[in-house]
Amino acid sequence: MSASLAMLLQSQLDPQLTAEALLAQMRSDWPDLDQSLLRLGEVPADGDGEKDAEDDSGMLCLEYADNLIALMPIPVQIGDDVDQICAHSRLWPDATPAPVGYTAHTIVTVMRFGNDGQDTNLVAQAALLSRVLASAIAVSDSIQAVYFGSANHVVLPGLFRELAQATLPEPLPIAWVAINVGTRPDGVMTGHTRGMDMLGLMDIEIPDTTDSAEGVFGRLTGIVDYLVENGMVISDGDTLGATEEERIRVVYGPSALDPEREVMRLVSEEIPQAKPGKSWWSRLLN
Repeated sequence: MSASLAMLLQSQLDPQLTAEALLAQMRSDWPDLDQSLLRLGEVPADGDGEKDAEDDSGMLCLEYADNLIALMPIPVQIGDDVDQICAHSRLWPDATPAPVGYTAHTIVTVMRFGNDGQDTNLVAQAALLSRVLASAIAVSDSIQAVYFGSANHVVLPGLFRELAQATLPEPLPIAWVAINVGTRPDGVMTGHTRGMDMLGLMDIEIPDTTDSAEGVFGRLTGIVDYLVENGMVISDGDTLGATEEERIRVVYGPSALDPEREVMRLVSEEIPQAKPGKSWWSRLLN
């Protein structure tokens, strides 16, 4: 089983956000979906394989093909520092106050239970999750933020719905993946991504570079888009040389921010003379 997950931060739990209302909104929003495969679902069985006929959790369930779509409303905050998360999110306008006074959240999960031996397409699964989130935003005016815990960033609800409607079914990495760029206390420029694991991909870290913030952001964005489109085709030890004087070595290893996670580190190497042929980075740009 594989799952894609996000949270909707709410001013309060909304009785208008029902499975029936969400189903109707999704059918209206996404006519490209096979309508015969989009339907109301059942609450999953418990650990003993039994379904609770008196389940009062408030869970909402839909199904699309072999995907279960589950929404779990919870009348408390998530516990993370939403103010700080908003301050660092490029999809949260600086002029918009962080919703620090929200009182509830709904966990939205898309899970595939297919038993056909095929690997789940996690990018497509994230796209289905995004359709659900965008439609839920249209159903309920209680939603104050869309939170991707894997990326540790939030998106303004109206902006998320606009992006989803303009982009899907194409991938939406701008919303799924956080790209963070900044200087260390010693003034050295660094950058890293968060959220690629939800897509079955590795996050990227640039521990130090002489590039500008704009250059680091552009490089990370380009690699994210490339991996989302092509999968994990950049291997440990590959080079991404951007100029004739420099090449960038890809090194798989522990994250500098979380040693328990493996990431792709981009390590700059100076070379005395360029080798013939196009590098990975040159091919990525062309």
